[in-house]
Amino acid sequence: MNTSRIFQLPEPGELVRFLSTTNIMLFITALFIAPEAINYSLDPSVFLSPATSVLFKLGASGTVPVFADGRWWTLITANYLHGSLLHLIFNVWSLRSIGNLTIPIYGPTRLFLIYFVSGVAAMGASSLAGIPLTIGASGAICALIGAMSYDDWRANKGDLKKRIASVGVWVVFIILIGFTLPNVNNWAHGVGYASGFAMGAFVWPRTTQQDDTLFRFAAGGSMLLTISTLIYGLLFS
Repeated sequence: MNTSRIFQLPEPGELVRFLSTTNIMLFITALFIAPEAINYSLDPSVFLSPATSVLFKLGASGTVPVFADGRWWTLITANYLHGSLLHLIFNVWSLRSIGNLTIPIYGPTRLFLIYFVSGVAAMGASSLAGIPLTIGASGAICALIGAMSYDDWRANKGDLKKRIASVGVWVVFIILIGFTLPNVNNWAHGVGYASGFAMGAFVWPRTTQQDDTLFRFAAGGSMLLTISTLIYGLLFS
């Protein structure tokens, strides 16, 4: 038996859809758990916000959950939770846009490893930085931009204009959002990007069209751990 097939991740397009759908389904779940606590404010930044207590239960991360309550597993789950409809729409759109650009470079297995490891790093840095409660996929999404930046750096070492043109718009966009909108977790963005760049270097170059067995096992284990912690947050926390 080819044991690496046990840890076969979805095809490229399916993985991006899986990540997007997981974010959407958890947001809907958060709304249904406590519908009486939903925020219907006309302020678009908080419209359809789930209750903070529900987000905490499902796995919001930060200094309070991680250090005060010992909920280390939230470093994983918080990457799939969102605090408002606008927050969800923006991150799902970014994930689909950037994911579909990045996945042809790294493939589904390596892309998920970048997303998982960097998402955990982003939430861990946010917790260490003293952010009490934090959620959102933006740190892991910034990691994909970081990985794409590394690939561009390798491909266009001598051409600064090409490097800036390919990923510079995304980097500038992140910086503008971080310093113009309220309640943006810049620690998650910065650490996500940096760890994504480092992970891109670790899993690059692609020597064959198929992922290495080691990466398959690592990504498969990370996927199982992600699903397990999400179920734990939903049913047992």
